[in-house]
Amino acid sequence: MTALLQHIVDALSVGSTYALLALGLTLVYSIMNLINFGYGILLVWGAYGYLGLTEVGLPFAPAVILSVVGVTLLTMAIGRIAFRPFIGAPPITLLITSFAVLLIVQYAAIVAWGEAPRIIDYPGAFTEVINIGALRIPLLEIITIGAAIGVVLVYFVILNRTPLGAQVRAAAEIPDMTRLVGIKPGAVQMTVFAISGAIAGVVGFLWFAKSGAITPRSDLDPTLKAFIAIVLGGLGNTRGALLGGFALGAIEVLMSVVLPSNVLGYEPAIVFAIVIAILVLRPGGIAGAKVNPA
Repeated sequence: MTALLQHIVDALSVGSTYALLALGLTLVYSIMNLINFGYGILLVWGAYGYLGLTEVGLPFAPAVILSVVGVTLLTMAIGRIAFRPFIGAPPITLLITSFAVLLIVQYAAIVAWGEAPRIIDYPGAFTEVINIGALRIPLLEIITIGAAIGVVLVYFVILNRTPLGAQVRAAAEIPDMTRLVGIKPGAVQMTVFAISGAIAGVVGFLWFAKSGAITPRSDLDPTLKAFIAIVLGGLGNTRGALLGGFALGAIEVLMSVVLPSNVLGYEPAIVFAIVIAILVLRPGGIAGAKVNPA
């Protein structure tokens, strides 16, 4: 029973990170029909921002807050400069633009920080382990799960309890009608990019707190995980993105438990195969393909 509980906590921690990744990505998709393959590089810049702020002596909490704010502003700038001019463009145009953004921002990180791995110094408490009977829970897993709950709650309050959220939902559900009722698409898109960027800032902190090191090319893995999660959950569906993230986390933890040690190196391929099998049975994803940011 203890082992089962341990695996459940691990799955919740991994799934929380994937769910937040998918949440930020699917929100932009629901408004602009854009799969932003440059999303992972935002996490990288958030981590570098935190690293730079701590290196100049800023305490932990202000460094985290400012790094999240910085990623939010960066995401809004990218949205305004790179994506807003292509409103209404074919999806392939937006896709190519997202790859261009990825390369530009990635090489900017290389110029700024170099390609050598950098170790990120997090507070010692992040390595502590809490013992509950025979159950050993790393504090970082608790922080990750708690952060995910907090972000999701704030997200749904904004989307469902504020006039701004109502405009975002309207832009996703009935985009052709938004202009007729006085909703400005540009303002809605900037709001969406801001929310997506803030989520990326939080996830970047959590992601690299687990890995402990960063390079400008550390974006590929989180981008792939986010893409798999939103496809698994149901493209364009926020609740599906959350379910897809937790499902992917559960699958990965399950594979790490049941696979023999000599097969663990093939775990990513096996996970992909399982995801494909699920999509064969449910082509619309776990929650279907309904476009709904809330």
